[in-house]
Amino acid sequence: MSDKVEVLDAFFVDAVAEVLNVGMGSAAAALSEMINEEVKLSVPGVEFVSRLHATEIIAAKAKTDVSGVHQNFHGAFGGDAMLLFPEQQSLQLVRAVLQQDNLALEDLTGMEQEAMTEIGNVILNACLCSMADMFGQQMHGDIPEFVQGSLKQVFSAEGALEHTQAIVLLLNMDFAVDTKNIQGYVTFLMDVDSVAQFKACIENFLGI
Repeated sequence: MSDKVEVLDAFFVDAVAEVLNVGMGSAAAALSEMINEEVKLSVPGVEFVSRLHATEIIAAKAKTDVSGVHQNFHGAFGGDAMLLFPEQQSLQLVRAVLQQDNLALEDLTGMEQEAMTEIGNVILNACLCSMADMFGQQMHGDIPEFVQGSLKQVFSAEGALEHTQAIVLLLNMDFAVDTKNIQGYVTFLMDVDSVAQFKACIENFLGI
């Protein structure tokens, strides 16, 4: 499989990006209300890549272990959704959400998991709901789980797609809160059948 996967042409990918940006707007509003602080979310980049290339992209940016949230989803199509941040960016995000700038990494174990899981739940479900609304279909996410470690460990999380040939819808996400600009990634891991269902949903929506 090549690095970039020709699943959808540029027009379709742009349509997906627009829909997911709407979802991020909803997520930002929910998070702003939750932490009483303005949150801005945007998706400047969307692409379909192989699982290996997705790992390489995130690793090149993170340069460290990552932490975030993993969630199985199903409905019009299914797979595994993940929200991932480089460890230091994750620390900044949790500090901003908890509004405690002096928290040290070693003090965050329980709080980080709880805060990150809640953030991930809001963001991932906003993505799923925006796609469900677009397609006029039902989309459901299971209870999100906190994940932490190397990218290899995270992508091998219990319940995640096992095979390395999974196709990844990779979202480069900008998260701005409390004057901090934090970059993370949302990944949707899908097998070939799920990608075909995803493409059919978009074609139906566009009347193609």
